[in-house]
Amino acid sequence: MRKIKIAIASTTSLPERLDHNLAQIKEMAAKAAADGADILLTPELSATGYGSYPEIIAAAEVAGQGNIYHSLADTAEKSGVIILAGFVEKNGDARHIAHYIVYPDRSFRVQRKHRITSSERPLNPSVELSPDANGELGQPLELRFEIFEVKGVKCAISICADAGIEGLYEHLTGLGVDLVFGPTGAGGVREDRVVSADLKTESGLNKYLDLLESVFFSRSGVENCIRYRIALAAVNMCGYDGKKHYHLGHGMIINPMGEVRGFFHGLPNLDRQRPMYAAAEIDVDERLD
Repeated sequence: MRKIKIAIASTTSLPERLDHNLAQIKEMAAKAAADGADILLTPELSATGYGSYPEIIAAAEVAGQGNIYHSLADTAEKSGVIILAGFVEKNGDARHIAHYIVYPDRSFRVQRKHRITSSERPLNPSVELSPDANGELGQPLELRFEIFEVKGVKCAISICADAGIEGLYEHLTGLGVDLVFGPTGAGGVREDRVVSADLKTESGLNKYLDLLESVFFSRSGVENCIRYRIALAAVNMCGYDGKKHYHLGHGMIINPMGEVRGFFHGLPNLDRQRPMYAAAEIDVDERLD
């Protein structure tokens, strides 16, 4: 049996607050280490804050050569936990949404996001995309996944909108992937959130319950795990970024049997939003054969 212990952390990352963001990742890595986790997943752009604000683009770094990398390498080395964290990668004239895989020995790998949403432009997709009928997102003309192993478990990272790639799970299982990490970061709008005072009214309570219900069960995630005999760990950013995005924050760890082994629901209540954490061990060979 191939077992791996996964920690997931929803950070409240903010634009132009690298120290704040990296400190949260460091704190979550310490929790993961205390729990005996092998690997920690944090959200899309967890180190920089989510979006295409000028200050986020300005924080872009050549992979392995910037302050973000050095901080994550220090954290991985000290904690003994592999750190998965989002950043903007500088690649010549291009700027990609990317995710670091940083090992305790300070070695690293990088997964770039294939597809870019309208709120993420002018950040660049990592590959050429076919035009989409509605002009929003296209499909990649090629797939470039950085496959890595942890304790004999073959892993890949699918960043947010890349979950919508046609034939994604067929492609990954064809590569022998056992476990997919799904960091996400896209936020919502103020109209789709409540505060504690709203819960005292009937309309506010119903709004809260409807929002909460939407993040209590990931049908597609569970279905994909069972259908493709694969495991999934996913996490979303949490909190208002002070500018535009109201991130909901939710996370789950699902084994190939479709069992949710680690979980925290999203927080639609703006007064209660905070970093969140969960950890669980899964056996990737536990499948419906």
